[in-house]
Amino acid sequence: MDLNKIKTIHFVGIGGVAMSAVAAVVKQRGFTVTGSDAENIYPPASIVLKQNRIEYFSGYDKKNVGDPDLVIISAGETPEKNPEVAEVLKKGINYASFAELIYNLFINHQRIIVSGTHGKTTTSSLIAYGLRAASKPINFIIGGYVQDFKTNFQLNNSDTVLFEGDEYYSSFSDKRPKFLHYHPDILILTNIDMDHFDYYKNINDLMDKFKKLIKTVPPEGIIIACHDNLNVKKLLKDVDRKIIWYGIKGNSLDWKAEKIIQKNGMSNYIVRKVGTAEKYDVNSSLAGDHNVLNVLASIAAMDYLKCDLSNPIKMLSEFKGPSRRFELKGVARGVTVIDDYAHHPTAVKVTLQAARSKYPNQKIWAVFEPHTFSRTKATVGELADAFVDADAVIIPDIYPAREKEGDFKINSRVLVDEISKNHQNVSYIPGRENVLSHLVSNCKAGDVVLIMAVGDFNKIALELIKKI
Repeated sequence: MDLNKIKTIHFVGIGGVAMSAVAAVVKQRGFTVTGSDAENIYPPASIVLKQNRIEYFSGYDKKNVGDPDLVIISAGETPEKNPEVAEVLKKGINYASFAELIYNLFINHQRIIVSGTHGKTTTSSLIAYGLRAASKPINFIIGGYVQDFKTNFQLNNSDTVLFEGDEYYSSFSDKRPKFLHYHPDILILTNIDMDHFDYYKNINDLMDKFKKLIKTVPPEGIIIACHDNLNVKKLLKDVDRKIIWYGIKGNSLDWKAEKIIQKNGMSNYIVRKVGTAEKYDVNSSLAGDHNVLNVLASIAAMDYLKCDLSNPIKMLSEFKGPSRRFELKGVARGVTVIDDYAHHPTAVKVTLQAARSKYPNQKIWAVFEPHTFSRTKATVGELADAFVDADAVIIPDIYPAREKEGDFKINSRVLVDEISKNHQNVSYIPGRENVLSHLVSNCKAGDVVLIMAVGDFNKIALELIKKI
C-alpha cells in the first residue's frame, strides 16, 4: 500500500469504534474521508466522527462509494450483503482492511500491540494514560472511547504507537486475524480464551493463530505476558523471544501483585518487581482481580519503556478508563446503574465478581444480552455458571449481529433454562422496553443494575436512570 498515491478514502462500516478512530486519524493526516454505515451510528463512534467533522451516509447504497483512491471495508461487510462492497469490486477500486491501513500509517513507528481475548481495551487505555502521566505521550488507536482522553485515538510527534491486536479476521477477502498485520516490537498478551465461534473451530485453531502472531515479533522484540493464564503459558513454552511475566499467582514472575484488598470501591495492593527492591503501593479505581492484571501489564510495559513509575501509579486512583467497561452511568433514587461490554462468559463472570467486591452487601441485577447465536450456543454451559455473583438475572433475546437463529437452534429460553440450574432468580424478558419496565417496577434503593451488552441495548442504562 503506497499512501503517497492516495488522497481520498471511503470507509464502509465507519460506525465501528475502531473504524471511527482510524477514519479520524487519516483525516488528521490530511486525507479526504467519506464513510457509511447502517441507519444509525451510536456513541462513542458518533461522537468521534462529529468531533472530527467527518460526515457519513446513513444506510448502505452503491452511490455512496463515489470514486475514491482506496476503500476500507469493515470485517463484517460482504459483497453479497452490502451493495457498496459489491460496487467496489465491480469498479475495481482498491480496497483493504483497517488493519492493513493502520499498519501502513505507522510502518516506521515502534509498535506496541495489546492482544488477548479479554482486557485489550482497558490495558491499552492504562498504558496510554500512564505514559501521559509519565510525560511520555504516544500515538494510539484504541477500540473504546477512553474517558480520560475523551477520544479513542491520539496523534503526536512520538515515534511509538499503541493499538489493540484483535484476533478476529480482517475482512471478507482476508481471513487472517487482524493482529497478524501489525508486527509488534512490544507484544502484550493478557490472556487466551476460546471465542469467535463463527471463525475459530476450537481452542487449538485459536492457539495456532496466536503462535503465528508470536512469530511476527522480531528477535529483538519483547513479549509481556500474563503468567496466570494457562493458555498463555502453554503458548510461550520454548519461545525464543525475551518474555516479561506478570501475575498474581506463581513464583516465575517479573512483576507481581500482592496483598490485594478490595474495599469501598477501590483496589489496594502492592506491586513488586521481583528480584529487585522496587515495590509500589497501588490504589486503583478499577475493581476485580482481572483489572489488577491489566494494571500489572501496563506497569511492566511502562517500566520496559524506561518510565519513572511514581506519577503513573499515583494517578491510577483517578483513572476512569474506557467507556462501557464497568462504567458508572449514574445513581437514581438510590439505584446504581453500570454499563459494561461483557459478552463472553469469562468476562461476564469477572465483571460480576468485580461488582460483588465493590458492592458486597447490595442486591445486584445482571441484565445480559447474549451476543450472537454461535457464541451463545458454544458457551451455554459456561454462561450457566457465570452469574453466581448476581442476585437477579434478566436475559432478553439474543443479539444476532450478522447471524440467523435458524442456523444455530439456540435462543434465550434455552439459555435461561441452563442458568436456572445454578441460579434461583433468572428471567427471560424479551424486548428492551419490557426489561426497562420490569426494572423500574422492581428495583429499590441500594440496588445495583449491571447492563452487559454489545449493541445499543445498553441504552437501557440511561433510560433506567431517567424513569426510575
